[in-house]
Amino acid sequence: MKTKHYDKYYVKRNPSTGDVESDNGKPVLGELAKADCPLEERHAIILNKGWQMSGVFFVEREEEIEVDVNEKSQERLTLEKEANELGIKFRENIGDEKLKLKIQQKKEE
Repeated sequence: MKTKHYDKYYVKRNPSTGDVESDNGKPVLGELAKADCPLEERHAIILNKGWQMSGVFFVEREEEIEVDVNEKSQERLTLEKEANELGIKFRENIGDEKLKLKIQQKKEE
């Protein structure tokens, strides 16, 4: 899956009305909110569709990198193995910290 890098900008607002400013339907970019946000292109498109309401807009950076979002760290694999051995059910998208907490709670029982 290809991840692209985006910069997140605040959209300029009209000081008197507070409305976001646009130029022929495109946002007028203001201050940089966050640099180098790794996102899949489809997510950036969805986020940018709501720029009028959210007041932020993502602009693609020049660099691109390949990221395998399904690759798991050794620590994660160890946590999952331990949870399975203890009979703990969990979703694939559970965070490492929450999974550690579930394991700890099960061991304390």
